[in-house]
Amino acid sequence: MTGGRAWRVVWAGLAAASMAGAAGCVPEVAAVPAGSAEAASGAVDDSAIRLRLNARLIDADPAMFKDLSTVVYRGRVLLIGAAASEDARTRAGAIADDVEGVREVINEVQVAADGGVGSFISDVVIEKAIQAGYLFEGAIDSANFRVRSVNGVVYLIGLAANRDELDRALAIARATDDVKAVVNHVRIAPEG
Repeated sequence: MTGGRAWRVVWAGLAAASMAGAAGCVPEVAAVPAGSAEAASGAVDDSAIRLRLNARLIDADPAMFKDLSTVVYRGRVLLIGAAASEDARTRAGAIADDVEGVREVINEVQVAADGGVGSFISDVVIEKAIQAGYLFEGAIDSANFRVRSVNGVVYLIGLAANRDELDRALAIARATDDVKAVVNHVRIAPEG
């Protein structure tokens, strides 16, 4: 993707995200068919899990909360960010594992010094470029994926409708400017 095209994609993604925010959408909630029982309970459950987990992280160590990000998708928790030590990384995983409703903890916290503002901005640009790529790819339902980047490493979590959708989502993430690696935690929905 060329530099000019990448920025157009980023701006389109930012515009779409702004419109979603203005419409009252909550970006961390798992997408499921409207009107389904799972839509009513799953979205609330993921939001409640995320709130409980963030409260526990703040109680344990406000600095830990500041340096970590939590993504919850259907009871699966993805922890990302930077920790000062392996002990802090392990502690964050143990806190998440102890939160009511958590089915699985995926601890992708990097042991590293804070990346700083420049790293944060670069990660936001990467995330928005990938999300915009998903919006414009007809074979991808962008609601099936959560995208986060830490120091240029992209983490995906979600539930792809099929192998083709997952492969296309991974290809877009890998082709995005400044992505160093893509870590896939997306599952494929069972047939039927």
